[in-house]
Amino acid sequence: MTSTEIPFLEACRGQVPATTPIWIMRQAGRILQPYRKLRQHHGAISTLFNTPELATEITLMPIEMLGVDAAILFTDLVTPLAALGCEYTYAPGPVFSSPTRTAADIAALRPVVPEEDLGFVLETVRMVRRALPPSIPLIGYAGAPFTLATWIVEGGSSKDFPAFRGMIHKDPALAHQLLDKLSDLVADFLQAQIAAGVQAVQLFDTSVGLLSPSQFSEFALPYLQRICARIAPLNTPIIYFPLAANHNFSHFKQVGADVLGLDWRIEIKQAQTQFDDIMPFQGNLDPCVLYGSEESIINEAHRILQQAKGHPHIFNLGHGVYPDTPYENVKLLVDTVHQFADK
Repeated sequence: MTSTEIPFLEACRGQVPATTPIWIMRQAGRILQPYRKLRQHHGAISTLFNTPELATEITLMPIEMLGVDAAILFTDLVTPLAALGCEYTYAPGPVFSSPTRTAADIAALRPVVPEEDLGFVLETVRMVRRALPPSIPLIGYAGAPFTLATWIVEGGSSKDFPAFRGMIHKDPALAHQLLDKLSDLVADFLQAQIAAGVQAVQLFDTSVGLLSPSQFSEFALPYLQRICARIAPLNTPIIYFPLAANHNFSHFKQVGADVLGLDWRIEIKQAQTQFDDIMPFQGNLDPCVLYGSEESIINEAHRILQQAKGHPHIFNLGHGVYPDTPYENVKLLVDTVHQFADK
């Protein structure tokens, strides 16, 4: 099977495949019992991320157990940040031992050579690609610069990330210095993943909804464009997923991505009106639908599929699947999408 016959890659390139492809953000995780057993056995989640044999096993689990049409690399958004010198522990989410807040902190960030500093991730890519059938593409990913900045300046998770949002007002030049370094890190990391064997990459921008349109134009867009410009010559589709940022929708067409990931807060038909030409979309089922009845899951899936009919579309959730989501409901969703596409 050539890349032009793989539904996921067809949709990424703006074609309407015969069957709608589906994968699910966080598909390799706690919804799968074998993953829970591995996590219980090995304890620290960092062991799973940093051990290629374990990360490979976890990446492959959803292909067999759920029947999804693409695998996504099992790693973490913050993984490359340790290579910069931003050390963290999980408690349970990432907590950075020393937030990056001053000019001296930013100057101290180390240059990163992905093959040397993140070789364990790239070895996972190579191992997964060898194990996957040719018909199943592997997606690599990284956090977008603004989102990574919010984490390392705050020092961990936050609802509003006031530390970096304050920096863009108090010292915008300093904020740009940090975003500049993070952009190079992300572009280098994604290029290395592509060289190792991933066939598409996704930029996760989960904090970007905190920016106003003017702030997005200054502190997110130029860095996203730089990354996409570096990836474009590699002929590898780029998916951009901004969370809770539909007030910035008019800017998304300027990012340079091949596919736009939608959260559940916007209708696909509404999104289509924002683009003069065809933009492939990914999404956008509300993850909470998967707590519902079989009937409600099927109905909501059909509603989205009907809206996207005739449009390049990759079915996904509007964010990651929640850890306590019943496995049976996720499997039902995958089967429903495939059965609809076959009609």
